[in-house]
Amino acid sequence: MSPNAKKNIVYSIVLLGLVLIVYLYRSGTNSQASNEEVARKNGLISWKGEFMDQPYLFLYHPERTNVKAKLDSLLTHQAQLYLMDSPRSELYQLNRQDSLPRPSKDLLTLLRTVTQDSKNSESTWDPSSGVLYQGWSFSASRAVIKDSANIAALLENVGMSNFLLSDTLIQKAKAGLKINLLAYGQTIALAQVALLLEKEGIQNYFLQVGKHTLSKGVNERQELWKLKTQYPDSIGGAKEGWIALLNRAVASAGDFTQSYKQDSIRKAWVLDPRTGYPLNHGLLQTTVMAKTPKAAAILAESLLVRGWQEAIRIDSARKDIEMILIYNEKGKGLTLYSSPELKSFLSFPIQ
Repeated sequence: MSPNAKKNIVYSIVLLGLVLIVYLYRSGTNSQASNEEVARKNGLISWKGEFMDQPYLFLYHPERTNVKAKLDSLLTHQAQLYLMDSPRSELYQLNRQDSLPRPSKDLLTLLRTVTQDSKNSESTWDPSSGVLYQGWSFSASRAVIKDSANIAALLENVGMSNFLLSDTLIQKAKAGLKINLLAYGQTIALAQVALLLEKEGIQNYFLQVGKHTLSKGVNERQELWKLKTQYPDSIGGAKEGWIALLNRAVASAGDFTQSYKQDSIRKAWVLDPRTGYPLNHGLLQTTVMAKTPKAAAILAESLLVRGWQEAIRIDSARKDIEMILIYNEKGKGLTLYSSPELKSFLSFPIQ
């Protein structure tokens, strides 16, 4: 073949590639423009921002005047209850002192509710357990206790029952007690936002803060709202799929891509708040659908600690929840489980 002929072939390939790139770009641009046009035509409102260290996305329709100002005011008020990095915050003071005199009624109500929620979960969910992670280091190959870490001593500083509550004083039974209510606060805020929208006559919304989602009604195309999720492929990699939501709150716990192998089983980078040690079963990730964001979030965390066998048993016994589990049995690969009634709402297959 002559040099000119080779050169012509190369030029043709390059030209074809450029044409393909332009075509794909225009297709994507047209598709995006089409989606935006449909959204505008149907009155979809979209707000984005950050709330308690997590991004939020609020979608709803139809439009109502002054809703954004009311949402901002609501989020500001909610954040004051749960933020821990401001010296003006009661939780900031409580985490740095042995006691808190003259606590507000809001804080007392909050801590009493949290204590009861932890008790109801049989301490498999405990927002005071973050101190345990100071004693451990996780990697793709193992979980190890850090040098000089005393797990038993750390465990003494865990437990909502160690906060002694009265109308005039909050006293710690252990000086090292600390509480993190950021995720809990996000779920409460979602419920409050939904209540505000419904008071404004808005019955179609999709609300998301971090790993917490709440939806009702349909989107601007008159379809069920859809939540993006990840599930494992045949070799354990992550693929993207969708969950169609029918008036549900959704929360996830764990991450199947973050695990280590021990005794022929993959284990999560998660500690049991009851023992202070890593989980011994193969449940790596939970996604729970429930009526309220708080219920979904607490159950997702609780099931992750309890294990996949207990989770499936609970799923069979309860009709008010649905779930997706990603787990690993000893000597086997990753398994994807879904509540039977949920399968028709998923964009990906469940064996």
